[in-house]
Amino acid sequence: MTKRYSLIVTDTSPLFTLALAGSLDVLLRPGMPIRIPDAVYIEATRVHGAPGAEQIVEWINAHLDSVQIVPTDTGIDQQRRLEEGRNTRGLGEQAAVEALDRFLRSDPTAEALLLFEDTDIQSRRVIVDARVGVISTGDFLRELEAARLIQSTDFILDEAAAQGRNVERQRQPGEDSTTRERLREQLAREASQEQPTNKAAKKAALARNRSETEQSIHQGQEPDRDRER
Repeated sequence: MTKRYSLIVTDTSPLFTLALAGSLDVLLRPGMPIRIPDAVYIEATRVHGAPGAEQIVEWINAHLDSVQIVPTDTGIDQQRRLEEGRNTRGLGEQAAVEALDRFLRSDPTAEALLLFEDTDIQSRRVIVDARVGVISTGDFLRELEAARLIQSTDFILDEAAAQGRNVERQRQPGEDSTTRERLREQLAREASQEQPTNKAAKKAALARNRSETEQSIHQGQEPDRDRER
């Protein structure tokens, strides 16, 4: 794998689980661009006052630099059906497939990570190729925990459960470990690339503090010992 994943949320369940746990920010921890199909977003937020809906809207609005609502033809059909009072079941997943197809066709090197809780998406293996991985909310959290990007998967799931979410399926690791291994490798690579940058930043800060201390001494001033440390 040579390119960073883009995260595509394929149904509303991961959003609700994380929103009710107060943990939507964990989606940002890997540094991946996040894509939410319009039909998934509408389904998650159209009922005002629904538990988690307001948090999802506020979180997306606060992170528009990282989170994109992807327009789809399915989303247009969903709006029409809602206006006519017709059934919209399954349109979120359909919009996710459409968004994925467009994303992959837009860049031959693009790689996508599909985040799901609805088991239907897992059964549609036709959408999965070498550039696409499928991962549950629980497995996604476990990989973040292993990479020390979050403290505890169980804590997040417990918080969601305390708000009425059924998360028992998310407590069980998935049988397909391939995507988890790919994500683990990417997180490790991202961490190794960040370390030299962090070290350089610390070195620059120490040099700056040392220079300011020397300047203070030259001017006959007492150095700021706390800052030097």
